[in-house]
Amino acid sequence: MYEKDLEGEANSVLKKILLFVLSAISLIFVTHVNQASAASPVLPLPSSAHVYLKAGPFYILYTHPTAPYIDSNNRLLVPLRSLEELFGGSVSYLPESKTAQVEWLQHQFKFVVGSNLAEIDGKNYVMDTKPVMKNGAISLPIRLFLDETNLDYHWDNKLQMLVLDDDRILVGEPFTDFKGNDLKSTNIDNVFQIKSYSIEKSKYDTFALKITANNQSGKDIPKGKADIHPLVSYGKMYGGFATDSYSRPAYPAIPGVKAGEDVTIQQNFPLRDVEYIITVARVFK
Repeated sequence: MYEKDLEGEANSVLKKILLFVLSAISLIFVTHVNQASAASPVLPLPSSAHVYLKAGPFYILYTHPTAPYIDSNNRLLVPLRSLEELFGGSVSYLPESKTAQVEWLQHQFKFVVGSNLAEIDGKNYVMDTKPVMKNGAISLPIRLFLDETNLDYHWDNKLQMLVLDDDRILVGEPFTDFKGNDLKSTNIDNVFQIKSYSIEKSKYDTFALKITANNQSGKDIPKGKADIHPLVSYGKMYGGFATDSYSRPAYPAIPGVKAGEDVTIQQNFPLRDVEYIITVARVFK
């Protein structure tokens, strides 16, 4: 398990340090960074959720303070801050007017909580849904951003998932942290499709993350070839990220998965100020 400590005074080269070697049962062990983080409030994570968003090879499971979700108008909403921290936009929110502003890919967006009117590059638009406050933060419909920025994307109706196919937006720390520690370049994406995940509080201030994926390859996948690999990013109070080592397949190896069948993996992570949970689902060549 790796973690990047953002609060210490160590040289930036040493921000990513080794905490513990995985045990034979492949659990991620936990350490306290400091007493302040141990006492920090933890927003309840969803007990289970469908996965509605994928960006490049990364499935977006959780985005603080709420996972991406489909509203009553059948539109996908994401937290305002995720547009900045995951996808490279610049965001602001004015609580007195309940107005959110986003600068992204050379476009200017303005929304008001509870209103279906939006402003894009100074022009007015009518949306078919409304931004809302959820868990104390604003969530926005992502569709309008995609149409105006000419991003490559598609909606997978079978999986009920929005897939962002544009590498220009893979700039947030969760993505760069993953890429910076991923030594397995010989892999194949889109073999597994993540269907859902569940979270259960465990011992020692940790949580168990279970991810279920389906083998979409049309072929049986041998034991040890599958790689479903989550990464959890933390806020400034705790700092950094936690994950299994990317330099080798999971241990113990994921069992063989027949064509069309599901497989579920489980890993434990520190239950602190979780901000993002992402994962890949692939096979090694």
